[in-house]
Amino acid sequence: MDKVTHEKITESTKYPKLKLKRDPNTIHHYLKGEIKILTPAEYQKLRNVIPQKRHKTLLDILLITGMRYIEVQRLWEHKEWYMRNENMIHLDGEAQQKHRRSQQERTIHPLPGMFDLLMDNFYSDRKPPAESNWNTDLRAWAKLAGIAPYGLSAKTTRKTIESWLIKAEVNESAVCLRAGHDSVTSMKHYQGLAFNDIETQDIIRQLTVWGLVK
Repeated sequence: MDKVTHEKITESTKYPKLKLKRDPNTIHHYLKGEIKILTPAEYQKLRNVIPQKRHKTLLDILLITGMRYIEVQRLWEHKEWYMRNENMIHLDGEAQQKHRRSQQERTIHPLPGMFDLLMDNFYSDRKPPAESNWNTDLRAWAKLAGIAPYGLSAKTTRKTIESWLIKAEVNESAVCLRAGHDSVTSMKHYQGLAFNDIETQDIIRQLTVWGLVK
């Protein structure tokens, strides 16, 4: 199946009721043609229109950690997974609740210097919403932010941060260990995404602010 045919089939079946379409100007920012990858500017636009602080916090944690949505939901239930003194998150084998996984356990680090304050806000509020509700909210916020909602879901933040780290030339093994999958997956899905010079500079700047690159 050629790329054009695949895109037409995907657009007609992914959102049959909403009839969403990809943004033709950022077609190169869709992972496998289906998952929207954010630029730093789009992330800021999206964050700025989110009305509730707890949802901003959730977006930040999802993006910075690159955790799966189910993992973040379970993180809220297991405060011990956030190792405050070391400022890192350690996920045991049950955190992912995924039958097939590359790593039984993994540690997510480095994290921003003030990440503990973000986690305090996270733990002091309600449990993250159901993934389907989060996906619906993301698409609604995207429209407010002037971003095409096609392909925005709980997978977006995880795929976005890994794409940024790869673009910033972080060691591939470190990126894969942080995300919890093998290098073959990364090679196939993340390394071919195109960012222009300004987007690349923004990526490196944002990752530097977060302490994920030096």
